[in-house]
Amino acid sequence: MAFLSILSLAAFAAPVLGETHYFFSGFFSGSTIVGVEFDDATDTLSLKQNISTNASSGSKWIALDKRKQNLYVGTTGYFQSYAVASNGSLEYKNQIALPSNCQNANFLRAASASPYVVFGTPYSTGCSTQAITVDESGTLQSTVANLTYSNSSGVHGIDLSPNNDFVYSADDMGNAVWVHSFDATTGTAEEIQYLAAPTGANPRHLAAHPNGQWVYVVYEESNQLATYKRNNETGLLTDMNTTYPLIPETYTNTSSYWADEAMFSLPTTTNSSTPSTSPKYLITGTRSRSTLSPGYISAFALDASTGAITSQLFLIPSSASGGSANAVAPAPFSEEYFAITDSGANFVEMWKIDGSGVGAEKVARLGLGSGPANVVWID
Repeated sequence: MAFLSILSLAAFAAPVLGETHYFFSGFFSGSTIVGVEFDDATDTLSLKQNISTNASSGSKWIALDKRKQNLYVGTTGYFQSYAVASNGSLEYKNQIALPSNCQNANFLRAASASPYVVFGTPYSTGCSTQAITVDESGTLQSTVANLTYSNSSGVHGIDLSPNNDFVYSADDMGNAVWVHSFDATTGTAEEIQYLAAPTGANPRHLAAHPNGQWVYVVYEESNQLATYKRNNETGLLTDMNTTYPLIPETYTNTSSYWADEAMFSLPTTTNSSTPSTSPKYLITGTRSRSTLSPGYISAFALDASTGAITSQLFLIPSSASGGSANAVAPAPFSEEYFAITDSGANFVEMWKIDGSGVGAEKVARLGLGSGPANVVWID
C-alpha cells in the first residue's frame, strides 16, 4: 500500500493484516530520523527513508499528534515540530527553545483531542514540563503553562488522562509520582497531588489506561511495574502497593538492570471517533546495563471492563541489552505485534505475542547505523 493511501485512510478504516505498515524511528545522536516499513504478510522490515532533520544532537524522543499529521521531536535545547508529508518524509516547521538550565529535551506527549496541546518534559533537576499550544495545522506555537515540581525532581516521562485534563509525571530523580490538572481553555496547570514512591523505586515512565481507572508506573531502579488506582472524577491516584517484577524474581543483581517503558496495545476500530478503551495488553521493556546480558520484555493481560491487570503473561529476554532504549511501541494494526528499539546493538525489531498469549518471539530485525531511541507508528 502506498504511503499516501495509508495516511489518508488511517482515520477511516481499521488496518488489517496482509498489508505494509510505516513508522518513524528517532536516534540518540545525529540529525537523521528514519522511515521504516513492516510487511506483516512476510514479517519483514525495510528501511524506506533516511530523513535529515534540524535536530543535530539527536531525536531523543519523538511523538505523533492524534491526527498523525505532525511529528514532535525532543532534541538538545528544543522541542521541534515537523509536518508529516504524503510520501512519508518530514518537513520542519518550528521549534520551542528550552531554558538554559533545562536543555535535555527528553519526552513528549500530545493531547488526543482539540486543541491538541503538546506536553514536553526536559530531564534535569528542577525542570518543569511545558504545555505548548499548536496552530490549526498542529505546528508548535508557544508555551502557555509550566507544570512545576520540587527543586530535587527530575521527571523522565508523563502521560495524560483520557480527557487530557490531568497530567501524570514519573519523577525519576525525586522518586515520586505527581498529578497536575490542566485546563486547555485557560491554558493553566495546577499541582494537585504528590505521591512519594517506595525507597529505591525511581519512577521512570507511566501509562494511564484509556478508561481512566488505572495508571501503571515503571519503577526504573527496583525493576518493577506498580499499580495506581485512579479516581475518574478528581484525577487523584491511590498507590495500591502492588508490584510485578520486570526482571526474573530470582535475580539479586537488580542494579544490573534498569526498567524503561510501559505501553498499552492498540485495539483497532472501524470508527476513529469512538476508540476502544479496552486494550488487551500492557507491554514493558527493561534494559540491561551490560552489553553482555539481554534485557527483558513482559506483557500483562488486562480486564476488558476495568483495565485492571489480571495476570503477568510472560517475562522473557530481549534480543540484546537494549542500550538506553528497549522502548516498546505496540502496532496499530494488531494487538499481538510491537516494535522494540535497541540502542546498544543498533537495531529495531518486530515481535509478536503468540496465539496463547503466554509468550512472544522476534519476527523481524532491521540493523541501523546508530542507536535508535523510540518508534512511532503512522499506520
